[in-house]
Amino acid sequence: MPRRQFIIDLQKAQDGLLPLGIADLQQGEDDGQFQFAFTGNPGAPLDEPVLITAMIPDLAEYPKSHEYMVFCADDAPKSIAAAVGNLKGTSRKTVFELVDIVAASLLKLAPDHDGDLHMPDSQLDASDDEIDDYDEDDDDFYGSDHEAFDMDASKLTTPHSTAPANTVLKPADRGFRQRIRTDLVTAKKAGFKVGILGGLLAGFNAFVTVSIRISKLGISEEAMQAWQVSPNDYLILLIQYPNGYKTNEELSGIESHRQAANLAMRVCVSKKYKPTLQDAIKAFTTVKKNSRESLAKTDLPAPDDQTEDEALRETFISRPLRGLLEDRLLQLLRCRSHGMDWRGAEGYYLEAITAGRRETDGIPDKYFEPEPVNPALPDIVRADHYAENNTHPRSFPLVAMQFMLRHFVRCTEFCLVCHRQLGGDIQAIKPYVCDSGLCLYQYMTLGFGPSIEHEILAQPYVVDLLISFCYESSWARRLKDFPDGLALMAPPIDPAQIKAQDQYGTGDAYQREENKLVSPLPTFKVGFDRDNCELIFHERPEVCPVKRGDWIVLKELAADDDELHCRISDITYFPTLKLDEVIVTLRAFDVTAAAPHVTKAESATMPKALTPAATPKWSKASIQIYAQDFDQLDSGYKCHAICKLLQTLPTVTEMQEWLVKNRPSELRHWVERISPAAISLLRWIIASNRACIMQVDGNSGSTIASQERAYGMKDHMQFRFAMGAPDKEQRFINEVRNTTSRLGLPYPTLFAFHGSPIYNWHMIIREGLHYKNTDHGRAYGHGVYHAKDAAISVGYTGAYYRGAQSAMPSSWPNSVLHVKQALALNEIVNAPNEFVSANPYYVVQHLDWIQTRYLFVQCTPSIDNVKPKTDVKPANPHQQDPTRTPRGISDSIVIPASAIKSRKVVKEDSSASAKSSKGQGPLKKLKGLGGFLNPIKIDDDDDDSASQATDVEDLGLLFEDDPAPESDQEILEVVKKPKIGDTDFVPGTLDWSTLPVMPMPEYAVSSTTKHLMKELQKLAVIQNSSTLADSGWYIDVEKIENVYQWIVELHSFHTLDKDLKLVADMKKARVTSIVLEIRFNADFPFSPPYVRVIRPRCLPFNAGGGGHIVIGGAMCMELLTNTGWSSVSSMESVLMQIRLAMAEEPAARLDTRSRGDYGTAEAAEGYIRACQTHGWKVPPGFKEMAYGSAPGASAGAGKY
Repeated sequence: MPRRQFIIDLQKAQDGLLPLGIADLQQGEDDGQFQFAFTGNPGAPLDEPVLITAMIPDLAEYPKSHEYMVFCADDAPKSIAAAVGNLKGTSRKTVFELVDIVAASLLKLAPDHDGDLHMPDSQLDASDDEIDDYDEDDDDFYGSDHEAFDMDASKLTTPHSTAPANTVLKPADRGFRQRIRTDLVTAKKAGFKVGILGGLLAGFNAFVTVSIRISKLGISEEAMQAWQVSPNDYLILLIQYPNGYKTNEELSGIESHRQAANLAMRVCVSKKYKPTLQDAIKAFTTVKKNSRESLAKTDLPAPDDQTEDEALRETFISRPLRGLLEDRLLQLLRCRSHGMDWRGAEGYYLEAITAGRRETDGIPDKYFEPEPVNPALPDIVRADHYAENNTHPRSFPLVAMQFMLRHFVRCTEFCLVCHRQLGGDIQAIKPYVCDSGLCLYQYMTLGFGPSIEHEILAQPYVVDLLISFCYESSWARRLKDFPDGLALMAPPIDPAQIKAQDQYGTGDAYQREENKLVSPLPTFKVGFDRDNCELIFHERPEVCPVKRGDWIVLKELAADDDELHCRISDITYFPTLKLDEVIVTLRAFDVTAAAPHVTKAESATMPKALTPAATPKWSKASIQIYAQDFDQLDSGYKCHAICKLLQTLPTVTEMQEWLVKNRPSELRHWVERISPAAISLLRWIIASNRACIMQVDGNSGSTIASQERAYGMKDHMQFRFAMGAPDKEQRFINEVRNTTSRLGLPYPTLFAFHGSPIYNWHMIIREGLHYKNTDHGRAYGHGVYHAKDAAISVGYTGAYYRGAQSAMPSSWPNSVLHVKQALALNEIVNAPNEFVSANPYYVVQHLDWIQTRYLFVQCTPSIDNVKPKTDVKPANPHQQDPTRTPRGISDSIVIPASAIKSRKVVKEDSSASAKSSKGQGPLKKLKGLGGFLNPIKIDDDDDDSASQATDVEDLGLLFEDDPAPESDQEILEVVKKPKIGDTDFVPGTLDWSTLPVMPMPEYAVSSTTKHLMKELQKLAVIQNSSTLADSGWYIDVEKIENVYQWIVELHSFHTLDKDLKLVADMKKARVTSIVLEIRFNADFPFSPPYVRVIRPRCLPFNAGGGGHIVIGGAMCMELLTNTGWSSVSSMESVLMQIRLAMAEEPAARLDTRSRGDYGTAEAAEGYIRACQTHGWKVPPGFKEMAYGSAPGASAGAGKY
């Protein structure tokens, strides 16, 4: 109903807060018409409101394909009438969106109280460069922001709607704009990259991004793998200001119920430091599948669904961090205003909300105690702007970013749900939750944990390993932590089975408490039809005891061992019920048999009987419902219930095949095969794993050994293995470096094995290696025991005494791997004399001296191509201590060098490497990047050459003093006087009036002009951010009258090579620079610039000169021809390559016999002659560009 929808939208707009400068929205006289008044900028309102009318000619097209006619009253000012007549992008917009577009357009014309035009930021203009940047037309620029932000138009507020009545509107103030700039510059100076999206300076709905590359956060490579991020990713805090920018002071005063209308935050990662506007909108788009998932789901790709083309995606903890930032950050800042640090504020806040403490009760002294400093964390992670800045206004973007980094880098120290700092000594590489059952429930149900579907698809054998570890630990009654709080409904418990299991359990006697009695669940006698998978109640109850979707355990009286687990498919024809596929599991253990019988779970329908007369249609059976409350069971029964549930799971390969066939469905949708309790248990097993385990074998189904595979462990499946906190690797490297320096070690580390029974590994991968428990005695002291020979460690894996009579049935029946034993290969600091014991075993007492590297698993896979059939030595092995090389099962261990980081760190200290790289000369830097003639992209980040260049718009915002409207020339005035450095060059002394330059170009193309202005502005900012001696070029931006014609001075050649003859020539001639004229054609950057030397004259090549300068002064480089030019080359890289080319042997030499300048004509002729000689293509239109309106220009005789 188009008309009905129009009326609803109009009423919503009328009931809600209207955009800035709009009042009195009313329905018009005709159908599809409405009117409103534009009152101007509230800071300087119009004398008389302007009445504006909007009409939809065909209301039947609303809201999908309609158009608007918008016009003013006859007495409206001409400027407003013209702006209304030139509106773009109004098609298919709702009533509110149309009014908002009109308001935004007219506010550009409204002067503020200081007389300046109130202009939105240039990024909000639908200009050509904006269209190029975001690849969208004007009609889509406004887009569906309100829909994307998941808010009704009626709920939108304007900036002044949240301010007190006596507050003057600030977005029009220059002081307000300067405060924005100050806050963002503060964040940039703290080491972050800052970006803006939208009309931030105009007070409109806008975004601020604060980002940093992952490689700067001190996170180990193993942690990056576990967290699904890469070193070159940018971690981005995306802040949305729906009602305009709010300072830290304003946000501190906002009431909690008004926070959502003024502030929202997201945490993402991207290959770029700033997302596009569309990606930013997606980040705040909520996908509401149901009320529970809406709390966690956004329209961005999940971390495990990213592709190379995805610009922005969530991190593995984006959802918990979003809740933390939006729900608590402002509250914590209020706590910090009392003088607490982050730890104290978080602790006090949690006590206040849990115990009901009020500020009037006083704040305990413990919350003012400073938090211990972790020296392993980088300075940028430990920095605290709030504590360091007590006098000046604080930058909220910086405070928020530092708080986010605290919980991202140190995520394993905090509960992912309540965010309480975890106690105890357990260190993990993956974050988890605290001991609260409620936190575990929310973690599992709100989607905060890892995707089990991704894990099964990407690493099925790791999932198989995790399930096997849990199963064996449950069977041995060694589980300490259980999936409590998940509302698991387990299969009924049979105490007789528990007693049978105890006869084969490996747990110590003192660990087996007497199991509490459980109330038996109701049992119903039924008939079971194997052929049709149906059951019937012969004694019909009054009410059907089950419902569709319930899971039951069915036991046939004629069968001895089998338990059948299945789902109720249909109860329509009660007392006859239809069942889904039947799963056959073990019902009881035959304790008299030499080897207990385990039947593998089957997911097929039961086979038909061969002789119908021998098998009645309805066999006698009994059923019980999955109604055993897992949380009410004692530990022994819980272990039993876990085993029963895991027996019903399909194999990982079956789950993988189902996911591939049913993408993008989740495994919980396989309702006929996997029970909800089993899915929850599987999710708990995967999510609670806090180690990083990566498949080495079995990734491609090939028998070819992986490059990361170690040699010497034949017939063992290998996994890369890392445990401990994210900074564990850095602490280990610090210990290696310190010990190596202290003892002068030629081999900093050694390797050794650690074996443990399979039932212990479920705990080990969650708690890490420690020596709190004593399983095999402590004959050689307290510490973590390691063996030099794998055969010794195998003896401690329990592989040969797993049962009282024989190999007990303790392995997961549906395992593909069928794990028999597991042992780890650890890297240890090579200081055996400082161990507790070094013979016959290494007993290491310092946990920071140990780092796990490999997990070796002996298994008998049920499918081929899981383990390589041959053991191949790595081509590039890691150099080990020859006197302490460990012995594997088949040979001495050989480890690929790519798997070990510690040797490289010790060999070349990272800090020294950074210093040498930072001080590297530009000549060597360029040669290392590909030489003179290859176009290269020079990064513009001051402190990190691997970082992405900052956008020109962001640079302009950060460095301009005032965002008042600027002319094309004023936009170039970005910088102050540059720093000099170690050079004799003095900027600003060149008299341009003496230069024989080419005629001023008369052509101009809008897109080329904008591109050149951005290039010039970027160079000006770079010039200001470094010393002249370091850059080696200088542009007097203030003197440039036409962006198509530049004058550039090259200088300080001694920084390239102090022994250059050119340096001596310039010193002798008292010349401090080589003056260039650079001319751009109308189709730049698709054609190269023309570069020529004006002064001084140089020797030609045949007279001993060089430097790529031809007779006439033109630069002879393939880079500057159509043959070698690339449109992606930046002008900074071009200037650097020209300067370096002059210094390349044979280098340029000054012609000391001539004191004249090069003329324009001789330079052009020399350039064409050089291109013809080398076979290079002259750019189209070169002659017109070079000669201008005077192709026969004189050679010039300017003196200097």
